[in-house]
Amino acid sequence: MGLELVYEEGQTPLSEEEKDGLLIKSIGTHEELNEHEQLNIEEAMKWVLRKKRRKDQILTEAFIKTLHKKMFGNVWNWAGEFRKSEKNIGVKWLNIGVELKIL
Repeated sequence: MGLELVYEEGQTPLSEEEKDGLLIKSIGTHEELNEHEQLNIEEAMKWVLRKKRRKDQILTEAFIKTLHKKMFGNVWNWAGEFRKSEKNIGVKWLNIGVELKIL
């Protein structure tokens, strides 16, 4: 029988797959990841609120990718790009661009 580790919420280590793409290699737990992402997201919110934008400027692929880069660009190397694999959220990854245009 192997050693069974019990982690408190946030202390759960990131899997190797989850670490792939991290720019900050010292991040080791979900709690640390959440902290770094939150700092990045706060800076992105400041950027969004600095300039008044029309709806037709916000609902564009360029704006969405720029916002995503600002939200996660200091943490993940894939920030600002549409995902290229299936996840359990949103639409199928191949349909992201199309669904954004429909929106």
